[in-house]
Amino acid sequence: MSNTDTSLSDPYRVKHGDTLSAIAELSGHSVAELRRFNHLENPNQLAVGQTLFLSDASAFGVSVLFLDALRQPIVNLPYQLRFDGKVVKQTTGSAGLAPRQLTHNAQSVFEVWIQNAEQEWQRLTSTVSGCGHKMITLVSGSIVIKGQTQAHPHGAPIALVGVGNRPPLATNSSAFQPPLPKPAAGAASKNNKAVKTRKAKAPQGQSVIQIGVEIPRALLKYFANYKGGDITEADWNLAANGIDCDAAVLKAIAKVESGKRSSFWRLNKIDGAQIPAIMFERHYFSQLTGRKFDAQHPDISWPTGYQQQGKLGSDNKEMHDRKVVVSDIYSDFASSYLRLINAYQLDADAALKSCSWGKFQIMGANYATCGAADLNRFVATMCASELGQIKLLAGFIQRKPRPWKDRRNHALGKEVSLWDAVKTKNWQAIAFNYNGPGYKKYHYDTQIQHAYEQYSQPKA
Repeated sequence: MSNTDTSLSDPYRVKHGDTLSAIAELSGHSVAELRRFNHLENPNQLAVGQTLFLSDASAFGVSVLFLDALRQPIVNLPYQLRFDGKVVKQTTGSAGLAPRQLTHNAQSVFEVWIQNAEQEWQRLTSTVSGCGHKMITLVSGSIVIKGQTQAHPHGAPIALVGVGNRPPLATNSSAFQPPLPKPAAGAASKNNKAVKTRKAKAPQGQSVIQIGVEIPRALLKYFANYKGGDITEADWNLAANGIDCDAAVLKAIAKVESGKRSSFWRLNKIDGAQIPAIMFERHYFSQLTGRKFDAQHPDISWPTGYQQQGKLGSDNKEMHDRKVVVSDIYSDFASSYLRLINAYQLDADAALKSCSWGKFQIMGANYATCGAADLNRFVATMCASELGQIKLLAGFIQRKPRPWKDRRNHALGKEVSLWDAVKTKNWQAIAFNYNGPGYKKYHYDTQIQHAYEQYSQPKA
């Protein structure tokens, strides 16, 4: 350590020539304290680049952020923080943030409780403090709106006409593209500038609060490329002949990857612009952005991907709060677009690469493998039509490199290429190439095989 150093940043990154005793002297702490802050077993072993915490605050601090489904802060929420025999009971302020608390050590168990609508206390999560300041971000599946109730107009229906839980309308055969949405009106959320709310009146005088999500202009330009049109039998055969395979194999991949859903759906569920089906994958976004958004945005950036609905509420050490909550669950296309919009504001290219797109659910990160000139061309093509999507699929099948059977053990060799697997109807290899080594968990190989058998049946 240089003799000219008079102060250290906290946390501190170890440099060449540093010793724990020298760092302790400059930080004003003893070697024993630094060992406790950092859980160091051997004080004589430091690595260049290693992070050291130099105080209780940086080593054992825990903060909690409460957000609603639109990433707006949840205000006036009663909560309790339980740790080391203490109970801190407060109410969230305008930022939805619980002030930093200091646990006793890295092994301290930290629990977060909230008071629900029935005034009952409910534990949301329990985690271990660990070394380093921990930010626990809890994202609700509900929306919190600041408003005031008003007298209901006499004779007006309680429910607004035409408003309800309508399923998305998907019409990929139409070449008509309704007008793209206008900019959202109202006051922007403090925590998510894309979300805006404003007071309005329904046709019969009912007071309503309109919630609008500002879609980035660049995304709207992609949506404007929509041309529509289903893939015809001739299109299927042309694509299959081009890569020397059975068209029924391509149809089977489409059926399994799209979950039998349409490759396009409508904004506003029923009358909006037609946009491609997507599935946002947060573990891709985390990897592509170097994990720099994980701490503040674990719902859209985390090393472990989303979980199936059946896992909701279960314990899982790989989740950011060691439990599977609503923000850890795969959801519908609308929720995926909201996740995409939130991620797009952080890193546009990484967000687009982190989605699987269209009928065949090809990851944006694979744009070059598909033969697209660049990421913009890939997304524009996905937004245009199913015909464009099947052309990208053909390129993806031909160019996808053979994957390692086990990335950690190259001695096992590589799996059959996707192209060879498609040509030979090797269902296991198709599933491995498309979904990775975890394909067996959801039986993707047998799903594709059964779908193929359905499509290959001779027509009556």
